[in-house]
Amino acid sequence: IGLEIDRLERIVRDFLQFARPAEPELQVMLADQLLREIHGLLQSDLARKSVELKLELLAAVPIRVDSNKMKQVLINFIQNGADSMATGGVVTLRLRQDQQLLNGRLVDAVVIDIADQGHGIPPEVQKRLFDPFFTTKEEGTGLGLSISARIVEKHGGVIQYQTQLNHGTTFSIVLPPVPKDEIKS
Repeated sequence: IGLEIDRLERIVRDFLQFARPAEPELQVMLADQLLREIHGLLQSDLARKSVELKLELLAAVPIRVDSNKMKQVLINFIQNGADSMATGGVVTLRLRQDQQLLNGRLVDAVVIDIADQGHGIPPEVQKRLFDPFFTTKEEGTGLGLSISARIVEKHGGVIQYQTQLNHGTTFSIVLPPVPKDEIKS
């Protein structure tokens, strides 16, 4: 009965967060620092599930984020990626810069990729991927991706994904660059 109460509490907490998202408290920080923290937090837990969390830092760039909220998003994507690999594998957390269209403008965006070697996302699931309460997991609430999308939007960014059945999925969090006058030297 304790497990059921925990599950119900998680559903209520997720629902409230979805219904009334708090405004992010944005601060400028180096993106690689955020990814190193997430890597340190999750790598040993994932290793117990035969999942290697690989870190590829292709750029050391500042981002304007609420680090706790962005950690929540990254943890959600990393855990989903790990869950998609029944027998283990590699989840790659990659940081890069790329020209991306954000808010109708082409900018030097900061991109955080979370790539797994899982089974990919079937087309019928892709249509509903970010719908609230839609889940393919037995224990899922169906709010993780919709909450993540909302958090990233409140950071001025977008979420993109590429998936191929039986080859894996890459979710990309695309964030706007930090204006030069906000970067502390």
